[in-house]
Amino acid sequence: MRSILLWLMVLCGAVFLTPTARSAATPCQPAELFLAGNPDAPSELQADATILRNGASVQGSTPLDGVYWSAPLRQTASEPSREFHLCVPEGPTLHDVAEALRHQFAQEAVLTFDYLPQNAPGADAVAIRVPDVDAARLRAAFTADSPAHDRLLGASVTTTDHTLILVAAQGDLDDARRLIGEAGGDWEAATTAYGRREVVR
Repeated sequence: MRSILLWLMVLCGAVFLTPTARSAATPCQPAELFLAGNPDAPSELQADATILRNGASVQGSTPLDGVYWSAPLRQTASEPSREFHLCVPEGPTLHDVAEALRHQFAQEAVLTFDYLPQNAPGADAVAIRVPDVDAARLRAAFTADSPAHDRLLGASVTTTDHTLILVAAQGDLDDARRLIGEAGGDWEAATTAYGRREVVR
């Protein structure tokens, strides 16, 4: 009887330890994904399910007031959006998630940002966050700033604490700095992170 109990304990231990060992062996890369037109809880839950089904996990999300440039319509558009904080494995997972969400929610484009060291291969963009920016003032500034339309593509302000979020190519930092100033933000108060930007259309 003792040998049977011991065998069962070993078996159960193997069963419960295996998922932990597997997850520890799977690398997780933090990333951000910006999805427009997703203000309500049902849509958020649907997006969470799609993200999980395509191989990533959601660590949280932040509601935003977004403004972006619609290239096909040649005009700016403002609508609620959401920033999803993701954990993704290496490979094309982040792109696949964005592509799936773009189709599911009939989006013109979905923006992703993959955190990387500043000098890493593929690190072509900067995620900029600036506190205390009014969403209406950002919309007005972006609408009036024609060079920012095709270069910066858009920006957002969090609805919870009014933080401006802008993901810009490293070559467009002068445009980013100008837009932030026009929106009433303080560049000296900005925090930055480096990584890879992709606009999935």
